[in-house]
Amino acid sequence: MRIISGSKKGKKLLLPNPKITRPLKDSVKENIFNILLHTREFKVNFENQAVIDFFAGSGSFGIECLSRGAKYVNFIEENNETRNTLFRNLDNNFEKSKFEIKKNNFFEIDVISLIQKIKPCVIFFDPPYAISELKKIFKLIENIKFKDLVIIIHIEKSIKVDFSRFKNFMIRQYGLSKIVFLKN
Repeated sequence: MRIISGSKKGKKLLLPNPKITRPLKDSVKENIFNILLHTREFKVNFENQAVIDFFAGSGSFGIECLSRGAKYVNFIEENNETRNTLFRNLDNNFEKSKFEIKKNNFFEIDVISLIQKIKPCVIFFDPPYAISELKKIFKLIENIKFKDLVIIIHIEKSIKVDFSRFKNFMIRQYGLSKIVFLKN
């Protein structure tokens, strides 16, 4: 796994234990950023913007945002071993003022307050496929109503979700997973 573009293009990232996480493949990550940078509905300029990366794992999504000019990324990762790998990936590549790693259980976070505080341009959700609380995550996402905020969710392709209440939404399938893009 590597950083695809930006100031740290080509740098390799450490991977956490594959039994714990499901890293975002470089080809999928590249497609996500092509959609974010080149589609009218989801166009994002990362320069001097904040990002939140929930269920961060190795941090490849948030790290890619930093490499592309994001001013700050808040990484949320509960697993100690995975968080250690995430810290090493960040510490090897970026100043500590550019990121924060929080050890939190997603369901104990006041997500709306965090969004109000950080004012991100993008939120990335990459929950484990086996997580039984996906419905709670989807319900929370339904209640996020911030203008111009792009929400991206990486889930198993068999999961059926209706996000039609969003003004803009797009679903792309890649192998066993799908990426959902949402914007009010």
